[in-house]
Parts: sequence; C-alpha cells; structure tokens
Amino acid sequence: YVAVVAFSLPGATVMTLAGGFLFGVIPATGLTVVAATIGATCIFLAARVGLGDALYAKLTARGGEGTLARMERGLRENEVSYLLLMRLVPAIPFFVANLAPAFLGVKLRNFVLTTLFGIIPGTAVFSWIGAGLGEVFERGETPDLGLIFDPMIMGPILGLAVLAALPIVIRALRGRKAGAAE
Repeated sequence: YVAVVAFSLPGATVMTLAGGFLFGVIPATGLTVVAATIGATCIFLAARVGLGDALYAKLTARGGEGTLARMERGLRENEVSYLLLMRLVPAIPFFVANLAPAFLGVKLRNFVLTTLFGIIPGTAVFSWIGAGLGEVFERGETPDLGLIFDPMIMGPILGLAVLAALPIVIRALRGRKAGAAE
C-alpha cells in the first residue's frame, strides 16, 4: 500500500476494499491509514526535495490569479484547514493532494498530521464496505459499491468536510467585513 501511494499507482481503493474484506474494518482502517500516510509522506518529500523549487518557480512564473495562486494563498491563511479539507473531500485526487502541498511549502508536520487524520473517515467507509463483501458473497449476492453514496455514509463525511472548511469560511467573512468597513 505504501508503494501504491508513494508512486501514485492506481488501485488504492481496491486495496482498501480488499483490506476490509481480509482483515475486518478496524484493522484494515488502521493499517491502510498508516500505510497511506507513509506513502503520501514519501511522495511529498520526494516532490519537495527533487522537484519542489524548480516546479514551483515554473508554475508561478505564469503569474496571474490561477488556481495555484489561490491555493497557495488559502494554504498560507489556513494551512491545516485547507489540508484537512483536501483529505476529507474526495474532489481532489489523492496524488494531487500529496504533490501540491509539497510545491507550495506546506510544513511537513501539518502535512503528515492532516493526512493521517483526514483520511480516516473515507478509509473507514471503504474498509467497512470491504468487510461487508464477505457477507454479500456468502448470501450469493452481487456487491453494490454505490453504497458509498448512501446518505448514511456520505453524510458524516460531508459533515466533517464542512467542519474542516468552517475556519476558512469564517476568515473569509471576517476579511470581507474588514474590507467593507474601510
């Protein structure tokens, strides 16, 4: 699992499901979270040491208010909240959430901690689905991985994402009020 994440190979979701199937929810979640955090840290450090400065200079040389500039500004203002949000909301591919912070100078400690804690909810859900596959197979049924979108599963994850985004929203609202008062 460490290698899959460190080299940004496909298959992490299938491996998480298989871990749940083979080991059960709690052991699979724990093992997957630790392995994914180690792999993510490896690619983060490799990107920072090997490509970080050169790629950052190239990306920012284009200037303007592009996505990278907005992301960098957001990270500077709310590093931990932004990192947690990137982990909780699966809208950003995992490998991008590993590389972009390296290029934008995120603190290693914050990266590791937000990765470790931010991937727990999603990993637990996929491990739980994997653990349930055995029961589905025993009944002779076909697994339905669309379960991840069930409100009882997706609701708590989205709730955590809202909590992670709350400091960002509050700071943005305070900034607007301060700008309007001037």
